[in-house]
Amino acid sequence: MKKKNPGIPLKELAGQLGAEYQGQDGLMLTHSCGLDSLQPGGLAYVTGRGGLGNVPVPAELDRSLKNAPKQEIGEGIALIVPKDYEPKKGNLIFNEDPLDLHVQATRLLHPLLNPATGIHPSAIVAEDAELGQEVSVGPHAVIGTGVKIGERTRIHAGVVILDQAQIGSDCEIYPNAVIQDRCLLGNRVIVQSNAVIGADGHGYYQREGNNLKIPQVGIVVLEDDVEIGAGTTIDRARFTRTVIGRGSKIDNQVQVAHNVSIGKQALISAQTAIGGSVQAGDHLILGGQTGIRDNVRVGSNVTLAARAVITANTKDDEILAGMPSRPLSEWRKVQSLINRLGELFDRVRKLEQKNS
Repeated sequence: MKKKNPGIPLKELAGQLGAEYQGQDGLMLTHSCGLDSLQPGGLAYVTGRGGLGNVPVPAELDRSLKNAPKQEIGEGIALIVPKDYEPKKGNLIFNEDPLDLHVQATRLLHPLLNPATGIHPSAIVAEDAELGQEVSVGPHAVIGTGVKIGERTRIHAGVVILDQAQIGSDCEIYPNAVIQDRCLLGNRVIVQSNAVIGADGHGYYQREGNNLKIPQVGIVVLEDDVEIGAGTTIDRARFTRTVIGRGSKIDNQVQVAHNVSIGKQALISAQTAIGGSVQAGDHLILGGQTGIRDNVRVGSNVTLAARAVITANTKDDEILAGMPSRPLSEWRKVQSLINRLGELFDRVRKLEQKNS
């Protein structure tokens, strides 16, 4: 939850950010925003495409210089801009990385409202559960036997943490999320509402026409600084661990199957499905509605465009698209040819008629 902020004067905000500025010292900035929603008290930013790299990103993050306001910035608003920004008029804060500084400013202008520490009377907490200092447990949360929770972690309303799970310090578990038994969460992990960490993997075998369940006795490990989106499900391993590497961010409604291992700093967009036993390297980027077939090995620094599917092992440093996936440049050529099929058929038909 965000506090309602009365505002921070431009001079003070720039000081807290350690940045140079120009304009009205006392301009009261009350909120951060995008260029398309600037209102009095607003702070937006301008950056170049190079600051984002060759990465699929939401359109609102691409604040290229060509889209920047050319007129003088109004008296009631401010921009964070590169140091070479022109024209240097109005209320400006200068930084080599405007996006990063805008994120820092957003945290100052929209501080979190931390819930009161302690255990809500309606929560159920096992007698042998170990809760660190300043832990908050919200209404109707359930914390099972042998659970360990680190300092300053916030457990919101309706969260269920099953037996012997361990959660690190400074974590945020949002309402109705489920952390199943023995799963391990590192420090500063965020789990959004209705996510399920540690459900059984989809493991079955058939005998005499019947589907028989294979016990899933492994766990899920979320390393430090991982964030799991709302409604996302990460299945426990059959025997060992399903692992989401340090700093990885997984969007809403993503399915990660059992035995998967994803390296550090992954970015995985919504409605993606990753099949069982996939082994992926660091810095994996998956666009929306993508997929990876089970038992595939994916290299480091691999980017997959929206709705593409990886069906075979990949190398490092690849940008892929299509179903089945192929190098982006090759996929574009194929798409171009597909778009010309009508023209090609017309030409063939005319040749056939000419020769008949």
